[in-house]
Amino acid sequence: MKKFLVFAVVALVLSACGGDKANQEDEVITFSNNKDKVSYVLGSMNAQSLVGSNDKNVERLNKDFIAEGFNMNLNATKPDNCEETFKKLFGPYYQDFDSTYAKDGAICLGRMTAYSFYRDLKRMDAFGDLNVEYVKKGFLHGLHKKDTIVSQEEKQQLIQSFISDINVRNGNKMMAKAKQIPGIQKFDNGILMQVVQEGKGAMPAPTDDVKVEYILTNATGDTVQSSYAMKKQTGKTEAVALKLNGGVIPGWSYALPKMRKGGKYRIYVPWNLAYGEQGGKESLCFLIELIDFAKEGSFVKEEMQMPAAQ
Repeated sequence: MKKFLVFAVVALVLSACGGDKANQEDEVITFSNNKDKVSYVLGSMNAQSLVGSNDKNVERLNKDFIAEGFNMNLNATKPDNCEETFKKLFGPYYQDFDSTYAKDGAICLGRMTAYSFYRDLKRMDAFGDLNVEYVKKGFLHGLHKKDTIVSQEEKQQLIQSFISDINVRNGNKMMAKAKQIPGIQKFDNGILMQVVQEGKGAMPAPTDDVKVEYILTNATGDTVQSSYAMKKQTGKTEAVALKLNGGVIPGWSYALPKMRKGGKYRIYVPWNLAYGEQGGKESLCFLIELIDFAKEGSFVKEEMQMPAAQ
């Protein structure tokens, strides 16, 4: 399962009038440490999500006003009033354009981008790892496409490393907290298993097929995926069929044979037994309900993998 850090902006067709002022976009940037550089890169990548969208209307935006809005809303203040501003700017069906509200609309776009950025980093408990002033500098340079002080390749490497470091830290916290749960089973490979409801049936073999329901949460407690929710969305009634031999992550291959049919169990899986480095070194928690099991090939007729989280 791959999860990437994405700072999404609401998909609106936004435009504004007026030229961009010569501002601080020509400032020469120097980095004192890696924290400054990572902060700058995260800011610039957020700006790239706007100016790199290939939307011709974005090019009409007054970028200094966008930056102004971004700088004022790197906090927990939700920009609720912006929806009304956009309605005034574009009309109720977003097909008109009233230049009277162009400045306010551009500022609102910056505010919304900043709020999304702040919210995502706070959710990861990572906002405090950044130098906010360099986030702002990177965002401004990115808007004006003057963020070439750091190559695109290095930007990707810095972000991946940043995410991995945060994931490892949060994963360690989750595992340490889980170890304190009364009666939790601790295994030598680092997996922890809590019996939520003991099953009364037998246990599957390591090569069996299984039918399960599950809820996946990340180290900070956010629900990433739920088979129960997917069933409601798709209208399906059957539990998820998987094969333990090569069809699931190593943590599942190890833990499922220790569960009894009909039971519910919560397992905490260290990143190296989850999706590894490709998954951003993210440790995960699964609530698993073991519905049924049978010999290999009984439920899964062809190679299947656990559905990847979106």
